Amino acid sequence: MEQQQDYSQYTTTTFFSDEQFIRHVLNGDETTAAYWDLIAKQYPEKMAVMEEARVWILMINKQPAYQPAADRSALWSKINSEISAYEYNQQRYYRPLKIAAKWAGSIAATLLLFIIIREWAAQGERSYSTDFGKHEQIVLPDESVITLNGNSGISYSRTWRSDKPREIWLQGEAFFEVKHVAIRNRLQQSDSFHVHVSDLELTVLGTRFNVKNRRNMTEISLLEGRLRIEKTGKGAFVKTLKPGDAFIYDSTKQQLKDLERKPQVNKAWTNNEMDLDGYTLQEILNVLEDTYGYEITLKTPQLAQRRLTGTIPATNAEDILFVLKKVFNLKIDQKGNHLIISQN
Repeated sequence: MEQQQDYSQYTTTTFFSDEQFIRHVLNGDETTAAYWDLIAKQYPEKMAVMEEARVWILMINKQPAYQPAADRSALWSKINSEISAYEYNQQRYYRPLKIAAKWAGSIAATLLLFIIIREWAAQGERSYSTDFGKHEQIVLPDESVITLNGNSGISYSRTWRSDKPREIWLQGEAFFEVKHVAIRNRLQQSDSFHVHVSDLELTVLGTRFNVKNRRNMTEISLLEGRLRIEKTGKGAFVKTLKPGDAFIYDSTKQQLKDLERKPQVNKAWTNNEMDLDGYTLQEILNVLEDTYGYEITLKTPQLAQRRLTGTIPATNAEDILFVLKKVFNLKIDQKGNHLIISQN
């Protein structure tokens, strides 16, 4: 065994990146087990983070290594087509621009400077956003897929470096299908995927989950894999989710608690459906405001806590309003985007 070192400042991430700890978890023997038992006794406050790091290491080791979607011949064909496109652009655009620059002088120089500035700016942040009532699917550079719900947006760096974690910033609601990129027996912090939402940081590996951030509330629902929720600063906490877990975080009260609705309910929107289990009428009206852009006045407040069950189509807002009108016997007066709802 290597000489014992100071583990007093170690966190889950530090143990997760420690080569000696990784070897112990994956290929440990009696000697290494005795060593880490000793560390656990000397640093009892570290037992929880050691266990969390161990779970992550085993999870990565069990997942298949990432393989590109295309085979070698397809990749080579793609490279050839990109080379041809580059040569075409050289012949069609760039070389004539150089010739024109000799004749146009300062005008051509200004145009060239504009192109350079535009290309340089493109190396920075990339963002996507959706209008009310619209969905959009985005394929990230690592082949992870994000589906944005209406009135939502993400941003990320255009150039993801292989030596740093992948990071996304989210506003609104999105469903994530994160690609696993870790190579078996090679565990690095850069293999992780981070989602920044409200004042939380979500750390994931290969997994599928839904995140909804509306009205100072963040709902997190995990379908597959592992997900780590972390908040730093005031009210700091760390929570590791397993498949089937759903939590809601109130950023005003800085509280995390169980969510009554299950993960499958919270991803129904990706199939243009709305699973009403666990929703009150008021929460459905909030969805119509936040996702579809309506302004709603409920003239019969005693209906707000009424509940429905079942799944309804939600291709557009009219589908949802039709069901509400029939089930609750509502009168809905519409003036532009303003809905006035009352009991018939």
